Amino acid sequence: MQVARQDRVGREELEAFVAERRKLLLVTTRDDGRPQVSPVTGAMDDDGRLLVSTYPGRAKAKNLRKRPACSVVVLSDDFDGPWVQLYGTAEV
Repeated sequence: MQVARQDRVGREELEAFVAERRKLLLVTTRDDGRPQVSPVTGAMDDDGRLLVSTYPGRAKAKNLRKRPACSVVVLSDDFDGPWVQLYGTAEV
């Protein structure tokens, strides 16, 4: 039986985990305060920033221009595999 855990990891371990994965859930905030969750693909750049692919006119990009605070869930290929949630400020 798998049990959810709240583990803290160092930056190196976190970057290694994220660098191997491309399936992400990006959480932004709509104008009315509700969350907008978008499945996206992404990758980590050489500076340790998480890059997300989208089009400029998409809701997630519009939301982030207004409110850059966001969260990203980095998923494993297996649905019940490990994952991590990150919080940060986006640049569009």
